[in-house]
Order: sequence, then structure tokens, then C-alpha cells
Amino acid sequence: MKRNSFISLKRIFIDCMGKTTEEFVETYLKNEMILAIGTSYLGEKFLKKLAMALEESNKKILIMPTSTNSAIIAKSLGFEIASINKNEVDVAIEFASQCDKDFNFIKNDSTSLVRDKMIAQSAELMFAVCEEKNYVKQLNGVIAFEIAAFGWERTVNQLDQLGKAEIRKFGKEFIKSETGNYLVDVKIDSIHDLNEIDAEAKNIPGVLETGIFIGFADKLVLIEGEKVIKIKSRVKSN
Repeated sequence: MKRNSFISLKRIFIDCMGKTTEEFVETYLKNEMILAIGTSYLGEKFLKKLAMALEESNKKILIMPTSTNSAIIAKSLGFEIASINKNEVDVAIEFASQCDKDFNFIKNDSTSLVRDKMIAQSAELMFAVCEEKNYVKQLNGVIAFEIAAFGWERTVNQLDQLGKAEIRKFGKEFIKSETGNYLVDVKIDSIHDLNEIDAEAKNIPGVLETGIFIGFADKLVLIEGEKVIKIKSRVKSN
């Protein structure tokens, strides 16, 4: 997902269903709610937009940071910080690279898939924002994996059996996750069974988490550039 597709996050996400920022806060965020935003550059930008929206509201929203940088930003904006050790998440937001009709999605723009998956599992309501062109019948392409630094070469070689695997680097330096792990991108041509590939990857010693999010999203926000194309809501079974 390209960063320049999200120049105006206020319009992309908070204009869901044509609502203004203030209306979104009024509709989805109740006083004292805990909001978590998945680790990503886009999430940090959205956090700043949210602070502006809340200036017009009397509500107090707590933020559960998923990265060191987002914690610093949240504190600087006056948000109270919540811990996942003591709280569950009321509303979570993720920016997906690709999503499907079953509300599964792939996330590659992440600095910690372990933290993102914990947030997804905790959230009562999750929004996944995705480019409409990346709303597909069957997920495919590049999938990110978070792996332990110890024995990383061996782990990458085993992930290479799933598809072409490359460890993330910036120049010659390995890119590390929030907890000091490495990130690997694997190009997979076709994914016939998400649960199978997720389980197969996690069976590899050293693989800590995958970028495959199965059934976590409650609402898909499909966008094109800065325009919301469609909102899809999943009906939860009782």
C-alpha cells in the first residue's frame, strides 16, 4: 500500500459513510473507550487527525499504543495511555494491503505483527482500511512474517519453501520490529487455504507471527485514493 494514497486520513477513514470527523467520534467512540491503531506510518498519521477531531468533543479516549513512536505521539497529544495487560480494546483500526470478501486481510505495512495480532484478537470492533483495487476474491502476493533474530537465515530458508522469501533491509541494515525481531516478505502466487498457510508458517521454528489476519475485521473500508468507495460490515454470529 503506497503512503501517498493516504494523504488525507481524516477523509479516508473518518469520512466512513459520509460522516465528518466529529460525527465519527460521536457514532463509534464512547467516553472512556480504548482505541488501538495497528503499527504503521499511516496509523501514526491517523492518530494526529484523531486528536484534532476530539478537540470538538467532550469525550475522553484512551490510546493503546502498538509502537514506541505511537506512544510518544499519543502522549504529546495529551492522550491517556492504556495497557493491554490490564485492558481490552474497544475499537481498533488497521490499514490492510489486501482484503477479501470473507473479511480476511493481509497487512505488510507493519513494525510489529505480533503486537498487531494481539490488538486484533482483543478488539471488540475492528476497521480494516484497504484500497478498493486490492479487494480480491482470493488473497495472494506478498505476505509479511515476523521472525526471531536467532537463526534467521535458517528460518528464511524454510519460509522460502512457501514462496520467494526476502528479509527486510534498509540499505545493508536489517529492519527490526518493535521487539527486536526481523521482518521477512514472502511472495506467494496463490493462497488456497489461509488457515493452512498460516499454520504451516507458524510450524517453522523462528516464525513468531504472520501478516495474515483471518476473520478479525468487522468493517472493511474500501477506498480509491482519498475517496471512500464502499463500507462492508460483517454480521457477527451470536
